[in-house]
Amino acid sequence: MKSYKEIKTIFVIILILTIVFGYNDNKPSFILKDWLLNFIYVFILVSLTILFNTMGYKLTAKYLGAEAEIKIWNSYKFSEKFKLTKGYKYILTPILAILITLFSNGKIFFSAVSTFDIKNYSLYGRKFPKLSYFNLGLIAVGGLFFNFILMILFKMLLLKEGVLINAWFIVWNLLPISELPGAKIFFASRVMYIFSLIFFIVNILLVQNLSILTALIISFFFSILAAVVYFYLVEYLKS
Repeated sequence: MKSYKEIKTIFVIILILTIVFGYNDNKPSFILKDWLLNFIYVFILVSLTILFNTMGYKLTAKYLGAEAEIKIWNSYKFSEKFKLTKGYKYILTPILAILITLFSNGKIFFSAVSTFDIKNYSLYGRKFPKLSYFNLGLIAVGGLFFNFILMILFKMLLLKEGVLINAWFIVWNLLPISELPGAKIFFASRVMYIFSLIFFIVNILLVQNLSILTALIISFFFSILAAVVYFYLVEYLKS
């Protein structure tokens, strides 16, 4: 039952993001057949995106002796205040993502609709007896890094739509708010957040026009530089 519930959640996430990315097929006129073909194509790309993201969370969590469960992101403060239906927990971000899609005519791809929870972790056989905030940050980075790997694969296969989907997915999920992966990284370690933010963003910007290796080298250099400068000026000097 637990696995079935998570599978349903993952399917809902895929469906929401397929609407977000597949609503506008960028054709000069609406042709139902072409729109449906594009929608199916986007559905496949989004499914791979969420599959890689889920694998990243779960494999990193397993390495740390924990179990990650995928869930739809929502604000508990809003959901507790506005209990509109029995399924109120699924209301806030799906509607937000779809409304942004409709009002922007499919030009803005709000993709921060999912996150993860840690449900079980073994107290025995682990180097550390408890899962720390830093561990949660590592799990969050692991999930987004798998999306980065998939983005690179799509780039190599010349699948521009796949690159676009994963780029927007990474960017929105880096927001340090609520329970999003970006917030887990931010509260785990500011240095890790700065490094991850610069590394992913610079790669996304450069991989469009430069070779993958060049983009990796440049982004790694700037992310290391930014993390070191932040650590020295903000954390080291203040301490």
